[in-house]
Amino acid sequence: MRHYRYFSWFLFLALILSCSAKTTSEEITVNKGDVSPPAPFVLGAGDKISLSVWRHDDLAKTVQIDPSGDISLPLIGDIKASGLTTAQLREEVRLRLSKYIVNPKVDVNVSTLTSQNVYVLGEVNSPGSFTLNRDMLVWDAISLAQGFTQDANQDAVLLVRSENGLGKISALNLDIQDMFKKGEVLPDYRLKNRDLIYVPPSTIVDVERFMKRLNNILSPILNIERGIIMSQDVRNVLKGKDITGGVVY
Repeated sequence: MRHYRYFSWFLFLALILSCSAKTTSEEITVNKGDVSPPAPFVLGAGDKISLSVWRHDDLAKTVQIDPSGDISLPLIGDIKASGLTTAQLREEVRLRLSKYIVNPKVDVNVSTLTSQNVYVLGEVNSPGSFTLNRDMLVWDAISLAQGFTQDANQDAVLLVRSENGLGKISALNLDIQDMFKKGEVLPDYRLKNRDLIYVPPSTIVDVERFMKRLNNILSPILNIERGIIMSQDVRNVLKGKDITGGVVY
């Protein structure tokens, strides 16, 4: 089933990317060494959640997490929901309600998700911000952006991940056509909240000038205050050198 899922993604992306190569009967496999478990989904400001308590319909409520990260519920008042998983929030609500209800059975679901986003910019047909699913791969984000343009450098797609005001750039090889022809594995690149994918053009005359322009684009979006780190290996990839193993840090 997992192989079928990835094979279906390949066919879908192949149509978007206007593949001209002949298909074969070979099956694309997943590099399980690159697979990491999805990070637990964490609630944030702006998310809407629905809560219900078994046999207490009067306590059912749909609320939006306010800018301070709080929600307000009957009987128990304000709760800090931002930064919690749905399971953690459910337990917190259960504990507080247990003061008034014997063994309350609480259900918490996300109604609207707005706090988790990824960005896809550069040489894609529909750049923009997209809601991050609980388990989104880089291929999903490229599909949401309607695939690469004809000028895209699919061998050196940049993944920018921001932590503590510092952006770190990785270079990903997303040339699925090439990997399919060579019978290589399809890496499992999982995205995190506020990841930014930037697809550079196939030709970059001056890498340093390109990076300065990229920094001006990324800094206000990702709130990067301490700058962006890009290794010499990533610079070499942007100059046309191959990526070994699919990703360079």
